[in-house]
Amino acid sequence: MPDYALPFPGRELAHKELSYDPCYAKIPEKDREPIVEAAWQKGAAAARDLFLREGGQRDFFTIARKNGLHCIRLDKDYIVGNQRYFSDYLSGKNVIHFYLRSIDLWAAENGLTRAQAEQVILSHEYYHFLEWNVIGLTSRDYQVPMLTLGPFRLGRTGVRALSEIGAHAFARTYYELCAKEEHHEQTEL
Repeated sequence: MPDYALPFPGRELAHKELSYDPCYAKIPEKDREPIVEAAWQKGAAAARDLFLREGGQRDFFTIARKNGLHCIRLDKDYIVGNQRYFSDYLSGKNVIHFYLRSIDLWAAENGLTRAQAEQVILSHEYYHFLEWNVIGLTSRDYQVPMLTLGPFRLGRTGVRALSEIGAHAFARTYYELCAKEEHHEQTEL
């Protein structure tokens, strides 16, 4: 997995990710840093746990199969609105759809092969699989009112960007652990 530069956002871009969330304006400024940090740490901790549990396995397709997750490759460029999607995790079905034409564009843009890009994307989606099946939804770790009318607050909703921040942290941390292990193996030779 670590024989290329990881084109996923690092910790420094987590606040930007949060700012894109539709609920951003409802999050008090004093809470923004702590919830970003909590989401990042949740993703990083999940990566460290999985890395240890899987014995440093670098192939996410092997990890996915072993844990009952099925990957389906679809030959399409999937765009909704102005957003291109590379994959989707279908909760309840334990299935990830890979959109190969979208992935190919992203891989070319980042100097990756399709196989490398799929590994990176699968690691990100695997975090969402963990959220639904093991660790709980990161988006629900912090909630904001659905509707505010003067002093009245009605309903609660999670912050979707926190799940994405956790998934970025998971992918980046797992990648860094693999790279560190690979470097350690090479220096022992």
